[in-house]
Amino acid sequence: MQAQPATPMEFLRFSAPDPDALAIGIEETRAKFAAARLAGDMLATVEHAADLGSMLTTARRESEALELMQTLLAEAEAQAAHEPAGWFFNAYATALQYCDRRDEANGVFANALALCRRNGWARLQSFVLQHWGRGLVEQQRFDEAQACFMEALDLRIQLNDPRQASTRRALEALAELRARRA
Repeated sequence: MQAQPATPMEFLRFSAPDPDALAIGIEETRAKFAAARLAGDMLATVEHAADLGSMLTTARRESEALELMQTLLAEAEAQAAHEPAGWFFNAYATALQYCDRRDEANGVFANALALCRRNGWARLQSFVLQHWGRGLVEQQRFDEAQACFMEALDLRIQLNDPRQASTRRALEALAELRARRA
């Protein structure tokens, strides 16, 4: 019997609570993306590509998300002064992560984080840190992951964001994982 290749660990990967609603959302967003592209509205194209890429990744179709988003990297870079570009890079990095291209994902997460800090996009910054932290856990880079989660939690507390709970769960799960490995 041949050994199966190791499956990369997925740390607290989000699953859609309603897969049917997600499928409908994907098709609606695909239509918005196509309309924006047809109209030549690059900012709206990048925004809808970010949403579509994120939804496709949630639907475990990260290869499709990656294929779509790779065609728009130049457009996203050109829109870097606008927050939808930050969301685009977060979604792109997450798709890279789940396509097991984590080194590339780390660079894109770093770029998205730099955009957030430069432009003061605190809510998005908390998302980038949360997503990147999960990716770092999957790479067993626990200290860096914890730093990301702690910074995300600080931002979410400042923003009174209810997603504090998910960041606290990530910190608890990380502590449990570290304890099991010790």
